[in-house]
Amino acid sequence: MVIASGLALVSFGAILWCTLTARPVAAPAAPRNAAAPNPWVLAASKADAATGSARRASTEVLLSLAADQDLTPVPAGRIDPRQRQIKVTVVHTLRMAAQDPLLGALRQGGGFPGTLQQVTDAVFGAVKVDGPGLAPTTRDAPVLNTDASGTLAVFTVTLLRQVGKDALLTLDFAAPNAFPLIVQRRTISVLPGAWTVLRQDGITPMREQAEWLEFAIGATPVVMTLAPDSAGFPDVAEEQDFSWATALGVLTAVVLLVFLLRSLGRGWWQRLPNRELVIGLALAAPTLVIPLVARDWSAVAYVVLFVAVPALALRHAGRMLPTSPPWNTRDLLVVTGLGVVVGLGMLIWSWLHGQLGGQALLTGGAVAALAAAGAAVGFSVDLGVRPVVVRLAVLSAEAAIGLLALALWLRALLSGVYPPDSTRLVLALSWAMIPVAAVAVATKQWSRGAVVGAVAVSLLVQGWPTEWLDTGSWSLAVPQAVPSVGVLRLDPIVRGVLGLLLLGFVMLVLRLRRLGGELAAVDSQVAESTMIAVLMVLYITPSGITTLADINVPLPLLAITSVVAWATARWLLSGPHVAVVEPTTQEQHRQLVRAAIHKRLLLVAEQELYRVGRGRLGSGEMSMADFDQRRHALEAALAKHGRHPETAFATAAACTPWLNGVHAFTIGLLLSLPFTIVYGLPQGVDLTTWLFDARYLLTLPAFGFLYGYFYPRVRGTQPMTKALHLTAAALLTELSGYLSTLAEPDIGAFDKAQVAGIVVGQVTLVCVGLGLFWEWRIMHLADEPWARVRNLRSMRSLAAPTLALALAIGTTAATSAAGTTVDHILKGDQVSSGGGP
Repeated sequence: MVIASGLALVSFGAILWCTLTARPVAAPAAPRNAAAPNPWVLAASKADAATGSARRASTEVLLSLAADQDLTPVPAGRIDPRQRQIKVTVVHTLRMAAQDPLLGALRQGGGFPGTLQQVTDAVFGAVKVDGPGLAPTTRDAPVLNTDASGTLAVFTVTLLRQVGKDALLTLDFAAPNAFPLIVQRRTISVLPGAWTVLRQDGITPMREQAEWLEFAIGATPVVMTLAPDSAGFPDVAEEQDFSWATALGVLTAVVLLVFLLRSLGRGWWQRLPNRELVIGLALAAPTLVIPLVARDWSAVAYVVLFVAVPALALRHAGRMLPTSPPWNTRDLLVVTGLGVVVGLGMLIWSWLHGQLGGQALLTGGAVAALAAAGAAVGFSVDLGVRPVVVRLAVLSAEAAIGLLALALWLRALLSGVYPPDSTRLVLALSWAMIPVAAVAVATKQWSRGAVVGAVAVSLLVQGWPTEWLDTGSWSLAVPQAVPSVGVLRLDPIVRGVLGLLLLGFVMLVLRLRRLGGELAAVDSQVAESTMIAVLMVLYITPSGITTLADINVPLPLLAITSVVAWATARWLLSGPHVAVVEPTTQEQHRQLVRAAIHKRLLLVAEQELYRVGRGRLGSGEMSMADFDQRRHALEAALAKHGRHPETAFATAAACTPWLNGVHAFTIGLLLSLPFTIVYGLPQGVDLTTWLFDARYLLTLPAFGFLYGYFYPRVRGTQPMTKALHLTAAALLTELSGYLSTLAEPDIGAFDKAQVAGIVVGQVTLVCVGLGLFWEWRIMHLADEPWARVRNLRSMRSLAAPTLALALAIGTTAATSAAGTTVDHILKGDQVSSGGGP
């Protein structure tokens, strides 16, 4: 024991010695300015005073509406027909004497075209126009005109902007950035076109007309604001005390919260650990907005999200599960082995970047590992079990290497120079404890597969594999642009919060799976509330933002589609439906279907008797006695089946609600996949944002899941009648998302008809296709041919699939003919900007 304790101290001392002797890693050198020196500034310094004063510079700015040929290079998805597309043409002219050294620099090119912006900004100053850019600024090659009086150089710059119909436009004329000034005084002319100069600061015009404003400036920046001619300004701006958008957002949030609470059930709230979990999360939630209001205190939010919440989740799982985790020594060896692999990566980084020399690192690591292994052998040798002693020795050596890597990483972290993605890796592994505990509680057991899956999902929440495998992110911490979605900067804490929201949604689905294992879930209010909550979450679409009065926290305004999804789902499940005798076995289902088919045959035979009997009785081919005999025989046969309508095709077919729901969801998803041609493939910088962008692929399959899960309760008595009710509910929900856009007077009727056609075609194809599949599935489970209920040679029987196919073809035609407006409406207001995801 003394020797073992001494070896443990030696191992700890080796780790401590490596940490203390480690040197701070030098910060990466600032990137050098690769831009070549301005050739015009160098040439201007060679000119005498008389030559410099002879230069004359002027700038002419022409504003006009962009024509179709101007917008040719602009991606179609960026152009919003509800806004103005503006073309700003800036023409710079510079007159120079024949002996001016600037002419030589201009004719030699001086790095053109790369230095064109550098040259124009140095001589004339930058001209900036507010509003989102439709395309990069373009600069034409300079044009030279030489005559006896000197040389005139013309530089043309074109900018494309997109602003609101009545939005003000700001022109910013910056001062030239060359010192000393190449041109002492320059003249600027503005031709506003369809705009009127509203404000001008620091300008004394030489010429001032409605279509022309001319002034002269030197090194003073000038800002000018213009208003469109069609804009009028009311004397009093009416403030609306009531906002439909805010009210709708509050209503959606309240309804969703109510259904989330109801989905848990009264029994869930009666358990003390659950109430403690809710209280803990409620206390932690306010701290997560700290980075939005006080960035200096962001560390508190990181500690809460990546330390306190995982600890709370693990504690809750430990109290809820009846057994402790079944981890053994082999599991510990695997985990520590993976930790050693990561630790070796950190040790290699420390060696490559000079934090610790190679010899010192090898010596310290070897001493720490061997001493730790020897200490483990000394402490466990009395057990007398060789496999246990060997495993403890290996485990101790791995732990020593991991501890050394962790100590060096903390030392690098304190010095501010460390691998950038190393922090995200640690945070992701810590955050993974939350889904591990959540899945354990949901499945009532600890699972090794769940741990592996949770770690993988956690890494995907913090970034795509391409981002993790970027070699630069494991080198030195250099400034990098943080991707963003809307107003959210996707730093690790925002990604973690979005991951929690995704995890909450997954927990709702797992709850549906647990409840759906029994047929009683069809009539369960808890299952119904959970299903409606899932639908509402899928249909939440941020529509604008608002800000709280006291703190600058952006909050999304929830779209109407979520509320409509709630209303239509309630309508589907709350309608009148006949009492259904549910079969408990496949054999009972088979007997019910055969009896229903027999009854349908008798009904058809009775109708045929009355149809044929009219003619045959009149012609004398059939006597009245024969007619009554056949009629009484059919009525007697029908009486054996009872007077109540047959409900064999309105049952769950002896399957669990979850199984039915999964089948319906799968068919709905397969039928929705072709519409990726219309909406495009999902995009995102991590798993959460990708799934959020893929909601359009999941909304209709989610309605299909509701159809299968609660099939006996859905309005209607047959698969197709239920599918038609589902079509009405889904169509109303899908179209509600386009109501505000379709009400725009600036959008043409043809474009609106195309959008409506695409949505109607998609919904009809999915829902009618699901109804046909469900009809086939019921017959397949009863071992009966589908042709007994769906005659493929009958036009009446083919009416529904023909309608769905016709609408799908119409949708395809509308998609191929869809223009910029339709594409913009379907895909939303997505205008790309530099640096965004």
